[in-house]
Amino acid sequence: MSDLSIVKLVAGGEGLGYAAGKAVFVPGVLAGEKVRVRMVQRRKDFDRAALLEVLEPSPHRVSPPCRLAGVCGGCDWLHIGYEEQLAQKVNIMREALLRTGRMARDVIEIEPSAPLGSRSRAQVHRDSDGRLGYMGAGSNRIVPVDTCPIVVRPLNGVFDGSVRVPASLDRFTVFSSGDGVAAEGMDDDRTLTARVCGREIAFSVGCFFQSNLAVLDKLVPWALEGLAGSTAADLYSGVGLFGSFLSGHFSRITCVESSAMSLSYARRNVVGSAHEFFPMSVEEWITSGAARGPFDAAVVDPPRPGLGPGVRAWLCGTEVRRLVYVSCNPVTLARDLGQLCEKAFDLDDLRLFDFYPQTSHIEAVARLSRRTGK
Repeated sequence: MSDLSIVKLVAGGEGLGYAAGKAVFVPGVLAGEKVRVRMVQRRKDFDRAALLEVLEPSPHRVSPPCRLAGVCGGCDWLHIGYEEQLAQKVNIMREALLRTGRMARDVIEIEPSAPLGSRSRAQVHRDSDGRLGYMGAGSNRIVPVDTCPIVVRPLNGVFDGSVRVPASLDRFTVFSSGDGVAAEGMDDDRTLTARVCGREIAFSVGCFFQSNLAVLDKLVPWALEGLAGSTAADLYSGVGLFGSFLSGHFSRITCVESSAMSLSYARRNVVGSAHEFFPMSVEEWITSGAARGPFDAAVVDPPRPGLGPGVRAWLCGTEVRRLVYVSCNPVTLARDLGQLCEKAFDLDDLRLFDFYPQTSHIEAVARLSRRTGK
């Protein structure tokens, strides 16, 4: 056992302390706390530890609003007051920009969410006894769930049995926009719709779609504010959410998406005969020669690894004048922004959107413009 003073929270949500000068990462803590821990993993450059006892709690520590806090792996920040969660996410983003992107940004705004009952999408697992729940914290064990405080009310019907799902489903996504419930493996052929900024967006439960509709209503207009012109690229387009809104301000939208199912919905959501749809990865789109510009604007919404080197090089070398970067990973976002701004762009603004309250997950949107002469 060791006693540690927690210096800060880091990307990924853990606390950072030091034992004999070596970094130790601990889940379930807050900055400024003194805690007792047990080392569970020792590596060359850092150790990981399990929390045993909070010796000196932070004033921001709260009683978790869920009895499965620390057991279920769904929410890692239930022990932190919501206003402090928002402040810590801003701190983590600011430090990622400085350390990884070599960019200083003192003021970063964050759009809050309802702290509970806001998630319209969840991934559910079934254990060997047939009980439904979530994956356990730091393990492959399935934790049975009777009710979940972070999802919208209809989704709790999956856990209490009022919404019946086939016993053959062991791992599946569920979605609700507030009325009924759709389950992957049961409703795959059903077209769902979500109302975003007054517009109906069509998709399937098997497609990726943002899981906090109230915050999405804030993100879309902020991300696309002021974008207009002749041509725009919606890269990693998914079901064409951004392209559907861009189509009212550009003559031609190019959607690039590796999921054929998602792209089939993009064809429905991005209305107009002049638009183009490419069922391939963005890297393949570029190397194949299909990435024929120029583009007045581009929106990129990559997965957690961020933009590959070839995509960054293409963005810097092409004639994209305005760039919107939607990210779910502050570290890879900071890396990419650092390189984009070093070579071709200026960072005009950056804002966080709290799609996942009670977790350390950070969603960010950066707006960039090409520097004159680049």
